[in-house]
Amino acid sequence: MEKRQENDGLISPITMRNVNMVMENLYVANQSILESCPSSIIRMDANGAIAYISPELCKLAGLEPEQINGQTPAESGPVITKLVQTPGNVDISTEESTRYQFNHTVLDDHATTGEIHIFTNITTLLDLYSDNQRLKEEARQLQLVDQDTSLLTKRALLLVLEAQVSRCRRYETPLSVMMMELNNDSDNADVKLQLLKLSRLLKDQLRWSDMIARTADKQFTIILPETESSDAAALVTKLGDTISNWGDEYAVNFTLSAWKKGINTTDLLMRCEHELHSTKHTGNSGQDVA
Repeated sequence: MEKRQENDGLISPITMRNVNMVMENLYVANQSILESCPSSIIRMDANGAIAYISPELCKLAGLEPEQINGQTPAESGPVITKLVQTPGNVDISTEESTRYQFNHTVLDDHATTGEIHIFTNITTLLDLYSDNQRLKEEARQLQLVDQDTSLLTKRALLLVLEAQVSRCRRYETPLSVMMMELNNDSDNADVKLQLLKLSRLLKDQLRWSDMIARTADKQFTIILPETESSDAAALVTKLGDTISNWGDEYAVNFTLSAWKKGINTTDLLMRCEHELHSTKHTGNSGQDVA
């Protein structure tokens, strides 16, 4: 039987070797955990020096690990300093103008290990989000029916107007275009209700052959086939009188443009737009007919 060793309360050499082995194994295990972590890591010791840094962050900073370990972030250069000192999301651009975005989380335990900074690369996620928003906007622009009012969109209006202008050229029939814009700075919920009420009025008062589109947030454009300027002006007066009885929150601006030989679709709409903007800048919320 092994004789028990006693040395007046001191740790025996055998026990000390066991402790060292355990500590060494723990260090190896900790290093393995850090190296296998899916996120990049900077571990700071209790004195604020870098005790460990992931290789990908070293590459981002253009330095070797031995140039960073044992240094403070400020001593390690601007990239490491920005990474450590920026909370939340942090943008980093390399010398090759490649941009990276990280989500930065800090685990703080000064009493034992210091700080652990965890950096999750979200560059791809943000790029995908940006692409998704762009595709949504492109899809919205390709839609032919406005989701809020069930009217035509600007894209659909351009297709219809092009056909109407071609018909005018061929048969020399009259064509008028009317624009109506709500002159209101209320919150979005109120404006949406007002736009719905205006769209219902246009549907009720116009002919089945007239085409109504929502061409901007607060703007409607109406194509009036085989309609002379005088008849279009009378329609503006009728609509304006009805809307004026609804109250000040329904102040609208009107403009008209009539097709003439030599005028294409773009010119026809631009004349209306120009007059509508002129009316808006003058502060006149009544009926203005070009």
